Amino acid sequence: MPLKDLPGYYPEILDGGLGVMPPSLAGLFAIVGTSEIGTLDIRFATNPDDIEEEYGFGTMPEHVYDAFKAGAVQIGIARSMPDKPATTPITTPVRKIYGDPTDATVRAGVAVGYVSPHTVPGSGRRFQIRITAGGSFDDATYRVSYNGGITWSANAKFIITGSGPPRVSKIDMGNGTYVQFTEAATADDSFAAGDEYRWETTEPRSSLDEIIEACERVAAWKDSNTGYGFEYIYVPILSDGIWGASDKAALKTAIKAQWAALATIADTMWNDDQRTVFFICNVPPMADDGSEDIQTDWITTLEECSGEYRHKRLCVNAGFGLMLDGRGDLQVRAAGGSAAGLTSKAKLHHSIGWVRYMHVPNMIAIYPLKPIKAVDDETLGTGDGSVKTFAGFMVKKPVVPWSVVITSDDVAPEEFVDGGDGKLYDSTSGVESGSIDYDTGEYSVTFVTAPAVGKTVVADYTYVTNAEMDKGNVARLNDARFLTLRHWIGYGIRFTDDWMMAPPTSDYFCIRNRRIVDEAVRQVGVANVPYVNSPGIAARDMAAYKADLSRPLEAMKITEENTDKPVMDYALTLTPDDNIWSNGIIHCKVEIVPTPTKKKLEATFQLKTGIEK
Repeated sequence: MPLKDLPGYYPEILDGGLGVMPPSLAGLFAIVGTSEIGTLDIRFATNPDDIEEEYGFGTMPEHVYDAFKAGAVQIGIARSMPDKPATTPITTPVRKIYGDPTDATVRAGVAVGYVSPHTVPGSGRRFQIRITAGGSFDDATYRVSYNGGITWSANAKFIITGSGPPRVSKIDMGNGTYVQFTEAATADDSFAAGDEYRWETTEPRSSLDEIIEACERVAAWKDSNTGYGFEYIYVPILSDGIWGASDKAALKTAIKAQWAALATIADTMWNDDQRTVFFICNVPPMADDGSEDIQTDWITTLEECSGEYRHKRLCVNAGFGLMLDGRGDLQVRAAGGSAAGLTSKAKLHHSIGWVRYMHVPNMIAIYPLKPIKAVDDETLGTGDGSVKTFAGFMVKKPVVPWSVVITSDDVAPEEFVDGGDGKLYDSTSGVESGSIDYDTGEYSVTFVTAPAVGKTVVADYTYVTNAEMDKGNVARLNDARFLTLRHWIGYGIRFTDDWMMAPPTSDYFCIRNRRIVDEAVRQVGVANVPYVNSPGIAARDMAAYKADLSRPLEAMKITEENTDKPVMDYALTLTPDDNIWSNGIIHCKVEIVPTPTKKKLEATFQLKTGIEK
């Protein structure tokens, strides 16, 4: 029995004959998502290259790539796309001037647009271009980040794409958009080393009705030859109601509404066709909602959602990671695509969500995708009419470069701004007047005129919360039945557990363990039944539960009346002292020992060999 929350070893069931799908289609799953282009019809892909030309850019192709990297063999694809984006798809680039807030030099003009003729970009990303050498297009170099500054490209020179005058340089951003610079009238003034340009793109967001309509089409699909449909449906997209929630209560309502709508489809399929359909979906990333601890408040919200709504056909992923996509870019995204791929290749003794001990091959690091949080009017001190220098540490850290503004509430206050270079400058004169250590939050600023008696010195800034999610919060998500991630030394990045959003009274846990015992009979071996003491099984139910484990074996015993039973799938080795010549009958006994219960299950039968004389 493996320790909880550690990778374990379990018997491998090779036979595919037990379950809701035949061996040829076992684990077949579909994905419903958004992309730049593509048909709304259900299509199939057998490798990541199948989808690039068909669907272009978007988070759906990225999640399909994750699933293939995790071991998926065949994926059904259904595109859910609104007619137009719900929000502005691309923002205007903002120039961050390095080290001199009063710099009024006219730099290169900058604009953004679309690479393809399609009207919307296919994925949401935060872009930054950092100038590493200034001057004209001929001399300047830059580095680009496709994930909001987490990782950076190597230095590159500007390539002239329009001879002008003025000359222009268009850079493809790899998600259906581009940024274009136009050389300044004085060419050497086009770029200054250290400056940054920042903007972001937003993927179009589907309404809940559009998501559910696509899911219903996928759930209703059946193979024309076998009559079987999909077993798993992965829904990586969140409704526009979730993205547009105005407060915590609205967010919870929107999350539960999407979960309930997916569960309704699963229930409908079971009631109409007696066909089991499972859904895998993701939670929204953390948002700066004004709480003191973003991470804890986010987890509390998810705990409350789980406590208020559960369904045994719903698996919800709360893990985010820095993952390599099909074009070689690193992006922070939900790991649900990996969970779907791992689930699709899982053996029959795995539950729908049992992917906890499987490696996520294209994930570089666990990343909670925490937002940058703003701090307003943090008090740094109080003036006495004589003290000009104020020093100390910002309460929150690490501080985001270019974000610090320090002032006082004097009648005519002085203001000091952050130049992105660790220095604070007088916003009027441009004189260097202090410093800020972004990592530690240590600051020092000197006023020209001391703040008056009783006047408060305050700071506005933004900071990034801790990079890693602590084990206690991971455990909270785990206990709330979400999939999440941990990094085990020697094992890599793996999912923490196999939870479904099953209600406390669900028989799901018994079903999973029964599948192990059922198939183990076919192998004439020893089965390890994990987690007998799973949540949802009360102490008074344990005796009945243990008794239930023996029923598959009893039903599969060979008898004189019925010799065509699964236990006949066996491998038999005779030793030299075995005597079967007298009557040609071998007396056989099969034992299965579920490790946690230590309750031995036995089947005794006779095997006629045909050797009677």
